[in-house]
Amino acid sequence: MKRKVLLYGVSTYKNKGVEAIINSTLNQIDLKENSVTIASHDINYNSTKYNEKVKNIIHYNKDNLSEEDKELELKYQNMPFDYNNFELLYQKDVVEEIKKSDICISVGGDNYCYDHCTWLYALDNKSSELGKKTVLWGASLFENINDLELIENLKKFDVLVIRESLSLNAVKKYIPEENIIYAPDPAFSLKIKKVKLDSWYKNRKYIILNASPLTIKTDEAYKALLALIDHILKDTKYSVCLLPHVITEDCDDREILLKLKKTFNKENRVYFEENDYDCTELKYIISNSELAVVARTHASIAAYSTLVPTLVLGYSVKSKGIAKDLFGTHKKYVLNSKEMNTKNLIEHFDYINDNKENIKKILEDKIPDIKEQAASIFTKMLEKIEEQKNRNICQKRNCTGCGLCASLCPTNAISMKEDKEGFIYPVIDLNKCINCNKCRMNCHILKNENNEEYKQKIYALKNKNINERMSSTSGGAFSILAKKVFEKKGIVYGCEMKEYKAIHVRVDNYKDLDKIRGSKYIQSETTNIFKQVKEDLNNKKLVLFSGTPCQIGALKEFIGNNERLITVSVVCHGIMNTKLLEKHINSLELENNTTITNWKFRTKEHNDWTKSAVSYKVGETLNTVEFTKDDLMYLYLKNVILRESCYNCKYKGNNKADFILGDYWGIEVTNPNFADKKGVSALIINSEKGEKFAGKENLKKYATITDGNYEEFVKYNPSYISSEKKPLLRNTALLQIDDIPFNILSNIIRGEYVKIEYNNIQKEMNNLRLENIELVNKLNNIYNSKRWKAIDKPLNVINKIIGKNQEGR
Repeated sequence: MKRKVLLYGVSTYKNKGVEAIINSTLNQIDLKENSVTIASHDINYNSTKYNEKVKNIIHYNKDNLSEEDKELELKYQNMPFDYNNFELLYQKDVVEEIKKSDICISVGGDNYCYDHCTWLYALDNKSSELGKKTVLWGASLFENINDLELIENLKKFDVLVIRESLSLNAVKKYIPEENIIYAPDPAFSLKIKKVKLDSWYKNRKYIILNASPLTIKTDEAYKALLALIDHILKDTKYSVCLLPHVITEDCDDREILLKLKKTFNKENRVYFEENDYDCTELKYIISNSELAVVARTHASIAAYSTLVPTLVLGYSVKSKGIAKDLFGTHKKYVLNSKEMNTKNLIEHFDYINDNKENIKKILEDKIPDIKEQAASIFTKMLEKIEEQKNRNICQKRNCTGCGLCASLCPTNAISMKEDKEGFIYPVIDLNKCINCNKCRMNCHILKNENNEEYKQKIYALKNKNINERMSSTSGGAFSILAKKVFEKKGIVYGCEMKEYKAIHVRVDNYKDLDKIRGSKYIQSETTNIFKQVKEDLNNKKLVLFSGTPCQIGALKEFIGNNERLITVSVVCHGIMNTKLLEKHINSLELENNTTITNWKFRTKEHNDWTKSAVSYKVGETLNTVEFTKDDLMYLYLKNVILRESCYNCKYKGNNKADFILGDYWGIEVTNPNFADKKGVSALIINSEKGEKFAGKENLKKYATITDGNYEEFVKYNPSYISSEKKPLLRNTALLQIDDIPFNILSNIIRGEYVKIEYNNIQKEMNNLRLENIELVNKLNNIYNSKRWKAIDKPLNVINKIIGKNQEGR
C-alpha cells in the first residue's frame, strides 16, 4: 500500500522559491511507494506546474463559506485566542486530507520566520492531534527564539528539517536533537532546464540583480541600487539582468526592478527579464551569470548551487545562516537590507567581484556534497521516522513516565531516564531490544479503553480519628481504606518522600502508614513496584495501591483483572518532578545558609485545612510558608511546571481506580453544616469492587459521612474532569532551571504573570471602548504595586543574562 504524503503550507508558484522547494521535493519522492497531495493557495496558477501524478486541493476557501460556516465565522471572531477553530473553518478540505494521510509535511521555508502564521499553526496542531507524522520541511526561523507560541508549535512536529545552522542552534534549545534533521534547503538539488533566451544574453557577461519590496523599503536603499548599477556600468564590463523571482500581487519584485529599468532605459547593458519562467528556467539564467546580487533566498540558492559568486541583500536569519554554512561567516557575503546604503553596497559588491575566483573554489568544493544531501532529505526523513518508531513507545508529549514498559520488558532493554526538564521517560537500548513489542502492545496510553460502566457515588467524609485526620492532607479517607486492608492482613502501597524523591513503597502494618500519608505533588518512582504488587497478589494477599490516575491505569494494564487488587487514585491536578524540588530546596538552603530537612508539601500547622502551608525545618526550627507564597507551589498552581502529558490527561472523566480521593473543596458553600477546618475528604466510589469493599454503611464505623453532589463537586474541583491548560510560559520555564537559582526563576515567572494580568486588562478596556473606572483602578493598582516595581526592572536585566547564557550553551 502506498504511503500517503500531504504537502501543505504551499502558497503560489508566482513565488519561484515556493516552486523550487516543491519541485525539488517531488523529485526525491518515489511515486511508486508514495502518493502525494499538495494543499495549495493558488490552485489556478500552480496546477499547470505540478507533476501529473500529484493531486491538487484548495486549502483556503474563505470565499466559499456556506451559510452555516458564516455563522461559525462570526462566533469564532469573538474568540480571539482560539485560532484553531477559526482558521480550520477555512481549511476543511485540508483537514479531510490530513485524516487520509500518513505523513503531513508543512513546507516551512520562510513561513515561520515572520508574524504568527495562525492558519499554519492550526494545521500543524490538527495533524499532530490526529496522530499523523508531522514534519516541518526545510525551515529557517530565528537566531534566538523568544516567541512562546512558536516554541509551542514547533513541539507539535515529529521531525523538523532545519536548513541552516543559525536556526538549528536556536531550535536545539527547545526541541530534542533526535527530532531534528539538519540538511540543506531541498532547492539546492533543483534541476536546470535550458531555455531559449532573448538575444540580449548572447555573448554577454552579465550580473543578476534581484530586488524585493521586503529589502528596498527606503529611499536610501533604492538610491544604493541605482548607484550600484551605475558603478557596474562605469567600472566593470558586466551587463545587468534585472531578474524578478517573486511576482505575487502583495510583494512583486517587478515593482522595483521596472523602476530601475526605467531609470536606465536607454542603457543597452541593463535588461529587464519580463518572461514568466518557472524556477528551473530561472536557475538556467542565473547559472550563466558571472555574479549575482539578490534579495530572494532561492535566487541565492540557485546561484550558489551553480557556482555563481553571490551577494545577498538579506532581511532575515535564512540568508545569514546559509552563507555562514557555506563560507564560515556571513560577513561580506550578506548585507543586511536595513543597513544598506550606497557605500556599503558597493563595498560588498566589490568584495564579491574581487574574490570571485576564491569564492568559486569554495563552492566547487562544497556544492556537490550539499546537492547530494539536499536530494536525499525525504529518505532521511523516512529513516528518522522509522528510528523514532523503534525508539519511542508512545509520543513523548503523551507519555506519563509510569514505567510500565520497563516493567514489562523481558530483556531489560528499557530504562527510565530524566530529560533536560527533569521528567523521566523510557529509553530503549536497541542492542538489547528483541522487537517483541510488549511495551507498545501494553502501553496504557496507546489504548483507548473506557472505564467499566458504573454509576459513581460521591461522599463527603471526615475521619473520626482526629490524629489521622490532622496528619492527612484533607479528611483522612485514605487512612480508613488502608486500615480496612490491614485488618484483613493485606498490603498497602503508597508514595513516600525520601529526601527530594517520591518513591512508591510497600507497607504491611499500620505503624508505617504515616510515611505514605499526605500529598506529594512530584512524580513517584514506580518502575520496580508493579512486580512487587503482582507477587503479593500471587501470594493471595489483599493489596491496596494508591497513586495518580495514570499510575493506576498502568498498574491495571500490568496486573490484569484481579479481585484482590483495590486501587485508589487522587483527584490529580498534575505532577512536577524531583529536579524542581531539589533546585527549590537548594535555593532555600543558600538563602538560609543551612540545611533544609523534613520537607512537607501540605500541612495543617495553622489548624486550618483551607489555609494549607508548606513546612520544612531550617536547622532545628520548623518553618511554614503559605501554600501560594512558596516559590515551588506558586509555579505548580500556575501550571508552569507540570509534566507535558498532564495538559492532555486521558484519565479525566475516565478514571479506572476503585476509589478516587481528594479535597472536598466548596463544601463550605454546598454543605456549610458539614464543613470543618480540620479537613474534609471527597470519597468517590468508582466500581462495584469498591462498593463491596467500603460502601457508605460500613464506613460509618470509621468516619462521619454524608452524600455529595457530583455537579456541585465538579464545579469547585474542575481538575476532576479537566486537564489544566498549558500556559505558554511552560515552553521556556523548565529549560532555565539549570542556569539560574530557583527563587530568581520563580520571581521572573511571577513578574511575567503580573505583566500578563496588566496586558489582559488593557485589552479588556480596549474591547469595551469606554472608560471603566473599575478596570482603570485595577490597572493602576497593578502598575503601581510594589510587586510590579520590584520585578519589572530586575526582570529586564535577568532576561538579558539568561539570553546570553543560552546563546553560549
